[in-house]
Amino acid sequence: MTGLFKTRLQRHLREMAKYLRLVFNDFFVFALLFFLGGLGWGYSNVLKTLKAGLWWAPLVVLLVLVIVAQIGRFATLIEDADRVFLLPRERAMHAYLVAARRYSQFLAQCTQLIALFILAPFLSVALGWTLPQVLVLALAQVVLKDSLLRLDLASVYQVTGQRRMNQWPFKWLLAIVVVASGVWLSPYVGLLLALVADGAVAVWERQHWQSQQIRWREQIKIEDNRMLGIYRFFNMFTEVPMVSGTIKRRRYLDWLFKGIKPIHSQTYLYLFSRGMVRGTDFSGLVVRLTVIGMLLLYFVRGEWLPVILAALFIYLIGFQLLPFFQQYDDVVFTHVYPVLPALRLKNFVKLVTLILSTTALLLWVVVVIANPHLMTAGITLAVEVVEVWYLARIYTPHRLARADQK
Repeated sequence: MTGLFKTRLQRHLREMAKYLRLVFNDFFVFALLFFLGGLGWGYSNVLKTLKAGLWWAPLVVLLVLVIVAQIGRFATLIEDADRVFLLPRERAMHAYLVAARRYSQFLAQCTQLIALFILAPFLSVALGWTLPQVLVLALAQVVLKDSLLRLDLASVYQVTGQRRMNQWPFKWLLAIVVVASGVWLSPYVGLLLALVADGAVAVWERQHWQSQQIRWREQIKIEDNRMLGIYRFFNMFTEVPMVSGTIKRRRYLDWLFKGIKPIHSQTYLYLFSRGMVRGTDFSGLVVRLTVIGMLLLYFVRGEWLPVILAALFIYLIGFQLLPFFQQYDDVVFTHVYPVLPALRLKNFVKLVTLILSTTALLLWVVVVIANPHLMTAGITLAVEVVEVWYLARIYTPHRLARADQK
């Protein structure tokens, strides 16, 4: 069964690598580096203004570590057909689940250590902690996460009382008790409580799994929801077949279509506009990227960095809109419309221009609010105008025309 998990894990990693290459493209990585650099610079400036003995500092540490402890879910990679084909080997599935927990440990514990590494300067400045104390708290955080993953493993089996122990209130309460003891009492006390909890869950799980059945339906549902969350993240940057969009009427947006006249030349403009507003795939993508860009621009300061970030997000949105041109190619009625392909392309370009112009305006407003420099606002506006014109009027028609020729 361990070999089965390794096979599924290799397939899973290949699939994740395929999408990660699309998500972390050159432009997004470039923007991410600027964003992390800006956060690091701002974090260092905040630390310079702090002093030891702040009453709210332990609360910040508690909030951050408790939230981080919940990051990193138990990845079982169980499939729907397993409840039929693997049912005869239900007892042997424990080795499979142990291997799944080890894989989940790696990703989850990396998150815990990164969080403690980032939080270490704050602990040193605001709480006056030494390096050994920070290391002990990091170890307590790692052991705490191990106990939470053991709870997830125990939840696979139909053990009496397990449901109450694996519900989110119990997990959050356990994390709060361990972290609060480590912050307010001593990191050594937090480590001791984490070890006790981890050992108790390990012993309890070892005593019960051999005599209990697996919750197949529940675990399949949990794994499907976990993967759906990952696919939804990827769907923010690229089209994912596993995420099926829905159609919503959205009557409150009908006023947006008053400017589209019911004439022959605007047939596809009406179709594309309605599809963009009613569908959740591309409209959600545009909204999410716009909101993320606005948040980044609000917290980023400087003269040139906001200009670069605004240009990058406009490019990302414009690039992600291109597949929407083929959205209705599988609808047979669109092929019998007496509408020329050139008119269809013209309508799509008009829609892209409108979307990018709206996005550029929102990003520019945030830049003006967050950066009082008149030169930054002026350069950002000029760059956005040129970029929207080029992406909508030059790049989009050329790219779609070249795609039709292949």
